[in-house]
Amino acid sequence: MVKKNRNYRVVIKKIANNRIIYLFQRAHEIFPDNKSLANRYTYLARRYAQRARIKIPYEWNKRICKKCKKFLYPGLNYRIRMHSHKGKGSHVSLTCFECNNTTRYFIKTLSVKKEISELN
Repeated sequence: MVKKNRNYRVVIKKIANNRIIYLFQRAHEIFPDNKSLANRYTYLARRYAQRARIKIPYEWNKRICKKCKKFLYPGLNYRIRMHSHKGKGSHVSLTCFECNNTTRYFIKTLSVKKEISELN
């Protein structure tokens, strides 16, 4: 009986993952025409992930505002900027136009000396 229950959970997670990907694709397609419906699709996808206890895929997780939880569509409701700092490190910043929240994704950089020493 334990194996049956475990297989049932695996099936639920697969179904939830497929629905999450489908909802994000639909949100991306429909956002320019109907923003509220795209935000609803994002809300439903997040709920599927919470209920099934799975992570939202990385490429779609970046498309959700961390503060207001709305769908982010490039150029329409968020801005992308790249920043380069020698001491602090380079990063990409996303600014949501809905709530004015800025999210930073840091870029790992390797110095040329480290790369050369690793090759030798």
